[in-house]
Amino acid sequence: MQTEHPVTVGPLQQRANELEAAVHRSAAFFHGLPAAELLTLRLMVLLGREISALLEQILKPRGLNETDYRTLMMLITQPDGVAHPSDLCADVAQSPANMTRVADGLFERGLITRVPSEEDRRRTILRVTPAGEALVRALLPETTLRIKAIFSEMPQPAIQALLQQLRAVVVRIDQCAHPGLATPPAGG
Repeated sequence: MQTEHPVTVGPLQQRANELEAAVHRSAAFFHGLPAAELLTLRLMVLLGREISALLEQILKPRGLNETDYRTLMMLITQPDGVAHPSDLCADVAQSPANMTRVADGLFERGLITRVPSEEDRRRTILRVTPAGEALVRALLPETTLRIKAIFSEMPQPAIQALLQQLRAVVVRIDQCAHPGLATPPAGG
């Protein structure tokens, strides 16, 4: 006689189930609430936070958080390996004030250099130090494995379809936030 193994629900799945139940309760109470769309947005927020926390399990022992790591990676990949803090804001998803704080912390740890721009003394030029680049390169195999593991059960066409759908959401959010924006041509 075989014994059945109970289905285990992980903590994130439990939170997602609770979130879904809460959205359905709200939709039942507030008629016309777009439950599927609201649940999709809430799950995207939840997943973003959880993925950051998952990556920080790797980064924290090395004294970094996800923003620090993304900043170092973006600096390494900049033309000539240099950038102004304002150039990195969009790439790292940080405000100018927070980007300055991030750069200060990386500078204090010797992971980047900061020098005034010769063209405009009000601007700072950032560059990754050899220690900063070595740290990123040391962490890259483990962070890459973690990212691949997250999507390991998903075939590449499904990943590409999800990416395309997320890009469409980005466009719609831009259009909602800035009603005068035109719809970009397909594929762009």
